[in-house]
Amino acid sequence: MSTSDMTICGPSILKDAIGKIETMAMPTTAQFDGHVYTILRDGTYNEIIPGHELPKAIDLTSLDAVVTMVKTEAIQQLTPVLISVPTATSVKVFSPTDDGPLNERFVFYNAKATDVPGWEPSVKLPFDQAAVALQTRFQEGSDRDYCLQLLSNITTGAKVTYNDIGVATTVVTQKGVSLQQNQTIKPLVRLRPYRTFQEVTQPEGLFLIRIDERGITFTEADGGMWKLEARKTVAEYLKKALAEEIENGDVKVML
Repeated sequence: MSTSDMTICGPSILKDAIGKIETMAMPTTAQFDGHVYTILRDGTYNEIIPGHELPKAIDLTSLDAVVTMVKTEAIQQLTPVLISVPTATSVKVFSPTDDGPLNERFVFYNAKATDVPGWEPSVKLPFDQAAVALQTRFQEGSDRDYCLQLLSNITTGAKVTYNDIGVATTVVTQKGVSLQQNQTIKPLVRLRPYRTFQEVTQPEGLFLIRIDERGITFTEADGGMWKLEARKTVAEYLKKALAEEIENGDVKVML
């Protein structure tokens, strides 16, 4: 359009034309099967869901916090509330897919056990450090006392016998003044390192121990089965704490 044409059209006509273009570019609304949608000019659409303005997902660090938040907030927003235990150190709380065509899923909370010491699949420590770790990073149970006694015997001067590949097989311990005992070392022990949420009993794991002149090595020997046991323990804790909500159909817990 030339300057002369714009002059002929006049400012009011030009203003009306611009307004019409802007109106055409704006999204429109449409109703279908009881649902209301906003439709954009490029053909994309979004459903307007009354009352579904839920708060953003937040991060939690304990199972107690998960239970409290589910009871006081989540079940008031959208039910049933689904709780999943995908790993030994995490819990996810979310809603089922909505009944709208967009099938939106709302995540309420993500909980992670960030305050547990953990334990690597294979750890080698000097004897004195291993004794400290067994008392501070392991829960009581099964063979912890045995390992502590074994380390105590070694650090007090007991004679250790090694096989042809350098792995300790026996330790000669002294009782009283002169009596000696030839003690066979257990190659596999069951221990409970702190590896999941602290509200539950730590899962027991099978460890291969190897001893040489420089220290002791703990190596996982259960193929990671402790992780499944931890997930089951966490799920049982949540089921017990939310028993009433589960019975009412407001909450479902799964692995």
